[in-house]
Amino acid sequence: MAVNRSYKDSVFSLYLSEKPERLIEVYNAVTGSNYALDTPIEINTLEDALWHDRINDLSFTLDGQMIILIEHQSTINENMPVRLLMYIARVYEKLLQAENIYRRRRIPLATPRFIVLYNGQEEYAEHTVQYLSESFLVQEENPALELRVDVYNINYETASQVIEKSESLRDYSMFVHFVNEEREKGATLEEAINRAVRYCIGHDIMREFLQKHGSEVENMLFTEWNMEDALRITREEGVEEGREEGRQEGREEGREEGMEKSILAFADYLSPEIIAKQLGLSLEKVQSILQSGSKTAQV
Repeated sequence: MAVNRSYKDSVFSLYLSEKPERLIEVYNAVTGSNYALDTPIEINTLEDALWHDRINDLSFTLDGQMIILIEHQSTINENMPVRLLMYIARVYEKLLQAENIYRRRRIPLATPRFIVLYNGQEEYAEHTVQYLSESFLVQEENPALELRVDVYNINYETASQVIEKSESLRDYSMFVHFVNEEREKGATLEEAINRAVRYCIGHDIMREFLQKHGSEVENMLFTEWNMEDALRITREEGVEEGREEGRQEGREEGREEGMEKSILAFADYLSPEIIAKQLGLSLEKVQSILQSGSKTAQV
């Protein structure tokens, strides 16, 4: 399978952002709201020069009143509140460029909502909440700064209420479920994705989307899951190396070495920004490792 070197989106974000009504449907499902599917929305996922590439999966303004940030995760990340805090600040900065924030009268702001949709392999509750204040070194009853992230499990196997309320989420969840089923039967990742695409098209699951983006979807999903598998293996190897040495330093060194291997392995066909996002690292850290690896290769 050919590698998509221009990969920027995930299959998930491409699928939902392709049609505004899908985004509205998902938002209604997770919040219990009832916005009409023709409600105006504006995609504002940052892609400017400052950010180089997409850092968050989806960001959009709904009816000019709500800013919705949606992140799709295959592993649970407890740092989502701080990541989304930094992202929403950039979004507001972009939206308020024409405003004078030093004027006396209050500037009305669209209300933010932070959502993480999880469909990884680990068992997880249907709905949990993460708070920014949980990371503060000093815990206070009423912290001066707070941010709430709602995490929803959208795995098909969990039969969650969310996917029952959203056809788009249910279809995407079923598609991923069929890929996993084929892999469990012994198919390679490439075979599993190809079979799932053909099955879903034949059974009217994401049919229009898969017919339009079939080969692109296969390339994107192949890249995404290959990276996830490599990260899982290198993390496990790092922990095992640390155990053999019997020291905390060994575990940390093992994890660090595994992370560097993953970054260098995917550098040929993923941008540093995407690698940083997938690994939960700063862009500066990834670029530093890539530069070091390049110098080592030249020696």
